[in-house]
Amino acid sequence: IQEAALSKLFGSLDEKSQNIIRREVYSKFFALAPAGQDYFKQSTTRLFFIADRLVTMTLDMYKDPKRMVEDISALGLRHVGYGIPTDLFGPFVTACVQVIRTLTDDDKAEEAFRWSLSLISRILTRVINEGSTIVMKAINSNSSKQLRKAIGCAPRGKRALWMLNIQVGTQSISPLMWAIETGSLEAAKTIIQDLLTIRADRDRYYFGMDIMFERHPDIIKRLCVDAPALVTTLLDGLIWRSRTTENGLRRVNYYIKHLMVDAEGEFSKATEWITDNGDPEIVCHPIMVMVTDTVWSRIAVRTFMFLKLWFLFTLVIFVMSQSILNHLSAHSTASLGGSASGASASGSSASGASASGASASGASA
Repeated sequence: IQEAALSKLFGSLDEKSQNIIRREVYSKFFALAPAGQDYFKQSTTRLFFIADRLVTMTLDMYKDPKRMVEDISALGLRHVGYGIPTDLFGPFVTACVQVIRTLTDDDKAEEAFRWSLSLISRILTRVINEGSTIVMKAINSNSSKQLRKAIGCAPRGKRALWMLNIQVGTQSISPLMWAIETGSLEAAKTIIQDLLTIRADRDRYYFGMDIMFERHPDIIKRLCVDAPALVTTLLDGLIWRSRTTENGLRRVNYYIKHLMVDAEGEFSKATEWITDNGDPEIVCHPIMVMVTDTVWSRIAVRTFMFLKLWFLFTLVIFVMSQSILNHLSAHSTASLGGSASGASASGSSASGASASGASASGASA
């Protein structure tokens, strides 16, 4: 009944009524909660889109509640990153209901709208409260000091998960990726450095490299696009250098597994992404030099030589044939020159003989 009443109400709204909803919702909301103006700084077109989307969501909550709960949970996690106070949801719902009340006399439609919007508000409030961890709050302030303090509260075995995954229901958000997307580069740099720091206790070692690449297989691509300054930080973290030296040498470990092989066992695209980035400083980084040298010496050189065997074979044949043909050409030229000289000499002898014959004839006369 409520779905039918609400659907009938929205179907009866003309363009003028829809414009009233788009404008009056924010006017009444800002009057009820002036602090809300600090969080609605988008353009008028964007604000109108939010109002239209809100109206659609109240009706979709009746039509497909399961899908809407998942969508609202994802929306709530994004609001965690925006740092929206949950105290503003109550005045916003009140403002929306007041606007709808001015457009209809149908109590059922008004009640259906109020109930659906209140349910959406409660879901958002729950998701934000569960997702507003101290790590996310530190990221919102882009404070490296606050982030280290927040991470220090985590158990050592869950330290990486605090920085890589916040789960609310079926939806999740990555604090690391959120910091990169929102431009909180100080917080993102601190997270990467902390994940790639080796720690240990009595039972095991802790190194967040595998978890980080498992959670974000394309993290190098994302860094190249959104935060190129952090690519070097990530690559530096994949190198471990011993504090002690032996015979003037220091032991160094290069962790290049995830730069060579992806989760499916295929060749990783990390080298391709870094090459497309076009930064010579990153390309010449020691970890990238190790990756490319390893790929070339153990895999690529054999394939390259196999593909070039036919070219080398034809090149050798060409060089040898040119040498032989040049030698044969010189020999043939010499032979032809000798034959021509012999023929000239014979001609000269014949001419001499004729001249002698002529002299003899003269003497007889």
